[in-house]
Amino acid sequence: MKVLLATDLSDHASVAHELVRSLMLPEGSKVRVITAVEPVTTIQLFAPAAMLTISEAAEREVRAEVSRVAKDLERPGVEADAVIALGRAADVILEAATAFAPDLIVVGTRGRGGVKSAILGSVSAEIVDRAPCAVLVARSGKISSLILAEDGSKYSTAAADVIRSLPALAALPVRVVSVVDAPFPALIVDPGGSASAIEAYRAYEAALPAFRATHSAYAHDRAEALASVGISATFEQREGDAADELIEAAKREHADCIVIGTRGQTGLQRLALGSVARSVLFHAPCSVLIAYGARVQPRSSTNGSTPALAATR
Repeated sequence: MKVLLATDLSDHASVAHELVRSLMLPEGSKVRVITAVEPVTTIQLFAPAAMLTISEAAEREVRAEVSRVAKDLERPGVEADAVIALGRAADVILEAATAFAPDLIVVGTRGRGGVKSAILGSVSAEIVDRAPCAVLVARSGKISSLILAEDGSKYSTAAADVIRSLPALAALPVRVVSVVDAPFPALIVDPGGSASAIEAYRAYEAALPAFRATHSAYAHDRAEALASVGISATFEQREGDAADELIEAAKREHADCIVIGTRGQTGLQRLALGSVARSVLFHAPCSVLIAYGARVQPRSSTNGSTPALAATR
């Protein structure tokens, strides 16, 4: 298995470092630590020699620190190395992902510079949008239990495949959660509501039992499928806003990570990440693993072991 750890050596990046160190990686795994050094500005090109000397010393310090992180991640059967590249951070990390072909990219929530999002930094958000494989956004230094978002789609299947394929996750208890989007429109209690609106709501309300049964079946079947390959899995069906309910389920279960599948478009179609996945990613208090249905497929296994993930090249 290959893991790419993106770091800027900030406190948030150290959380991602701790999480990778805690993962139960199979023998033969490789971890690559990548950090970006931003190019010098035009003003710096005309800086006094003393300033350039300081800059070179700082770069040496960064190289030493990144090498230390890689050394810390080495263990029997697991290799680790460090790469430093010049360029814009997100571009450097994604180019490294193309070259290294990792099964999983691990990032922190936000980094050192610029105006920071309250929840997720711009570099991490861009990596999630453009990554060629599953991305784990770390908000704690370990993962002990999982929430799997299930809606019966191929994207949920991709998320389940990530759990099955990563030994570090397959060994953990999984709570499969399927959410029925069941709002209670104000029109039903509004005496001025139109007859057609009230009729439409009543039709919707009449269909709710079928929706509930369908989503319960989705969760049940997924839990059964995970259990059939030795994963401890339970399930539940909830109602309300999907993102809110997934986050609430994680809080109630004291889960360290929500695993959610989404579409795999990039570029001008980045918003295709999906509103539920994006909301969970930005607002969950725990780590979030994003799996892409259009990008991640299980590798075939010839020895009967759990297959690993493959990044579509």
